[in-house]
Amino acid sequence: MKKNYFLAIAVAAFLLAATVAQAADVSFSGQFRPRLQVNNDSSDDTSGRTNLTTRVRLNANANVNANTSVFMQFQSIGTWGNAGANGNTRVSAGGSDGVHDVGLHQAFLTLKSFMGQALDAKIGRQEIVLDGHRLFGHTGWTDGAQTNDAIRLNHSAGNHTINAIYIAAIENEAENTLTKNNSDYWILRAATQGVLGGDLTGYFVVADDDNAGGAEFDDNNTWYTIGARQKGKLGGLDYRVEYYHQFGDGAVPAGAQAFSGAYNTTVNDSADVDRNAHMFGIRVGKTFKNAKMSPTITLWYDNLSGTDDSDAASDDYGAFNTVQDTGHKFYGLIDNFGAVGAGGTGYYGLQDYAIKTKLKLSDTNTFKMDWHHFETQTTLDDGDSDTLRTNHAAMGSATTGTMNGDLGQEVDLTLVHKYDANTKIIAGYSHYFTTTAFARLNGGGSTAGAGANEDQDWMYVMVDTKF
Repeated sequence: MKKNYFLAIAVAAFLLAATVAQAADVSFSGQFRPRLQVNNDSSDDTSGRTNLTTRVRLNANANVNANTSVFMQFQSIGTWGNAGANGNTRVSAGGSDGVHDVGLHQAFLTLKSFMGQALDAKIGRQEIVLDGHRLFGHTGWTDGAQTNDAIRLNHSAGNHTINAIYIAAIENEAENTLTKNNSDYWILRAATQGVLGGDLTGYFVVADDDNAGGAEFDDNNTWYTIGARQKGKLGGLDYRVEYYHQFGDGAVPAGAQAFSGAYNTTVNDSADVDRNAHMFGIRVGKTFKNAKMSPTITLWYDNLSGTDDSDAASDDYGAFNTVQDTGHKFYGLIDNFGAVGAGGTGYYGLQDYAIKTKLKLSDTNTFKMDWHHFETQTTLDDGDSDTLRTNHAAMGSATTGTMNGDLGQEVDLTLVHKYDANTKIIAGYSHYFTTTAFARLNGGGSTAGAGANEDQDWMYVMVDTKF
């Protein structure tokens, strides 16, 4: 009797919720994504790791009225068999979520015709994805993914779009101290459609980062990114060209202190160091639709500046910061260079030469093969970096003239099977061919190849169901 009583209550509650949802125009969707991964990194001091992870999402979208809507996305992620510090059977980890079991990945309010203007306002925790994830993306491959507490204003009319976005990236200011430890982004984006067979987008980004170090960084680490991106189709070719320049304060991060002795001033005070960096990228591809398996071939080159001796002598910081990009999409699926502006390349920048191919094997199967060749942007075997390398412990003692910037090659193989309208089964294998330069910059040793001299292998099988 008691069991039937509680069952009746549960059924009544469900029917009530369904009725309320229908009256309020609430719709639900979601995702279930388990993934098996096998990872053998380049360190000869570690063994391979195999684990199973799962991402579960439940989305609720409520159209409150003609001008107002609310979106909420609940997320639970974790590794199979990992109970977590709180004894839960699942624990959220990675990306921007740090809560246990279930947390709100996104929760935002959308107001149309905001304040009677030709603007839509999106307020709350949200994924900020702009123009192919180059500067701002959701890092969706990671289980947790990236979201931001943000205010986004969107204006669209005719063939142009304007976005103004504020992101509170880090709020960690302590009371009654000189240290702020906050980080904010201000973004102005303008896009025009119908230019050279595609879209032209301009950017101006202000990064107010007081979280780079102690109190000496407060109010001294504001830097700017300005640039443009053109993407379209001309003469049967798909293309993309983009360029960004960074200037302003250039607080040298803690990881770069290894060669700080090359600077004329104290690099701990960002007021003494200026940022002077750039990024250039070009992509050209073609799909042969009338050929068997409709092959697509894409040629790809990215150039992200690094710091060299002339930068150090002028008290400049030359490493381009990729801001909040989805690096997994650009610099190889193993993610050795997910944060290019950081220590993965020793702050010497990155050049990526790539050939990407795609074959449609059948109506349900697609095969992709990518090849990357990576080099530092700063030359490591001539006078461009003699002083820096001498002051950089990972490069050894006197390696001048004996090191080149070859960081290795990567091959990525991916098979995508469309199981049904809602489910994809994806399998992949990647191999990284390690070099001496890569080992020195990632092994943390003064002997060539110490700690990171092995090739890498990474394999996965993932089921992705969306409903």
